[in-house]
Amino acid sequence: MITLEEVFPPFALTISCGTVALRVLRDDDLPELAELVRGGIDAPGLPMPFLQAWHEEPFAPGTPDGFPTTSLRWWWGQRATCAPEEWRLALAVRRDGVLVGMQDLHARNFGQTRTVLTGSWLGRDHQGRGTGTLMRQLAVGFAFDELGAQRCESGYIVGNHASAAVSRKAGYVESGRRPIVQGTRNGPVAVDEQRVAVTPDTFVRQGGAVTVEGAEVLRRFWGIER
Repeated sequence: MITLEEVFPPFALTISCGTVALRVLRDDDLPELAELVRGGIDAPGLPMPFLQAWHEEPFAPGTPDGFPTTSLRWWWGQRATCAPEEWRLALAVRRDGVLVGMQDLHARNFGQTRTVLTGSWLGRDHQGRGTGTLMRQLAVGFAFDELGAQRCESGYIVGNHASAAVSRKAGYVESGRRPIVQGTRNGPVAVDEQRVAVTPDTFVRQGGAVTVEGAEVLRRFWGIER
């Protein structure tokens, strides 16, 4: 019988280094992911890191408008965005088998732009251990080495020193600031976002050996030629 990985090639992807592994989010991961978010994401003293305060919604499983239902729509929507002209990878990050955060990759018209947008977060209890830097390095290395990307872009709220440090350690350089509006529990708030970008020339790789499985079928799925 045909396998799920053959039906949907992103499920065949695994990127790992040491005890850290990145795989496309599956439905079986969702209960653990909901509990991870419930435990908190924001680091004390740092700005709220997201465009929308989705992680601060009331924890109300089984209701139509509380967490995690509202976030499920987003996570499932990422999975559904899987065409060559626009694709997303929502990668669940595990360390020692425990779900610790998410690493996202997003591209539009990748065949022409060769540019990937990256975003990531860790549960509060798993921050400050080097996992954030490693998972970003693994995602960027995958984009460059396996997909043939020429540039990865990201951003963080000015004042978020932890996010700035992760970007810097992975070789991102500043590429300008822009004003944005965050949706907080107290309404819209104007903040400045620092944009950053990394290229193969500036990329700082992790120290350990990296294993990638499922890249070839994923390239065929998206029509990517290296």
